[in-house]
Amino acid sequence: GREGPENVASIMMEPIVGAGGCLVMPKGYMQGVRAICDQYGILMHVDEVMVGFGRTGELFGFQNYDGVLPDIVVAGKGLAGATLPLSLTACNSKIMDYFEEHPLGWGATYQAHPVALAAAYENLKFFVNNDILGNVNQLAPIFEKNLQKLHEKHNCIKQYRAIGLFGCFDIQDVDGGNPKLQHKPPMNQEAFAAYKSAYAEAGLVGLHRYPHIHSAPPLVITQEELEDGFDRLDRAISVLNRALGHSQ
Repeated sequence: GREGPENVASIMMEPIVGAGGCLVMPKGYMQGVRAICDQYGILMHVDEVMVGFGRTGELFGFQNYDGVLPDIVVAGKGLAGATLPLSLTACNSKIMDYFEEHPLGWGATYQAHPVALAAAYENLKFFVNNDILGNVNQLAPIFEKNLQKLHEKHNCIKQYRAIGLFGCFDIQDVDGGNPKLQHKPPMNQEAFAAYKSAYAEAGLVGLHRYPHIHSAPPLVITQEELEDGFDRLDRAISVLNRALGHSQ
């Protein structure tokens, strides 16, 4: 049968794509999604698990797009400062009002766990009282400048993206393509293994999702610590650059 907007309950998306490479939506894209949802009565549902609570320089990632207000927001990670497992689902008043009158016969064993909620409460008090958003926005230009410096220095870095204290490099092999990690027989795996070892030896901990290299420092980081971290990352990427066969 025909499929149309009447078959779509919700559109779910990350406002800034996280593990897929720190992808910020093009200008007007999120506003366009919001307009389509409004036109056809579809709920707009954003996943803020990775970028919510300050990572992008705004409290929530969707706030980077003027005039965009989702119907449903899910978040976690930064909610409790990564200390205890806790997540949230927030809905607009129209959805909440409906379920006040039409409750679901459903429950969760560990919903609203008091210890996790206490951790979140203290974390959010610290977040506000110490102006963590201010720290992110103060350091964001320095963060991006360091990404740019590494991009200019190392030929294995094809390009980079950054917003707030969230960034990502795209790694390329010597012919300018994606490193051939999925080929049979596998290629470039030894190069990335050498990079991962050098990364750990430099005292860094992070997400490895090749051909991307993510950078997401703690939001409480100082400028001195940030610069030191990039010096360490520089040494590790130098190993990857050589291992992939690049001249610089």
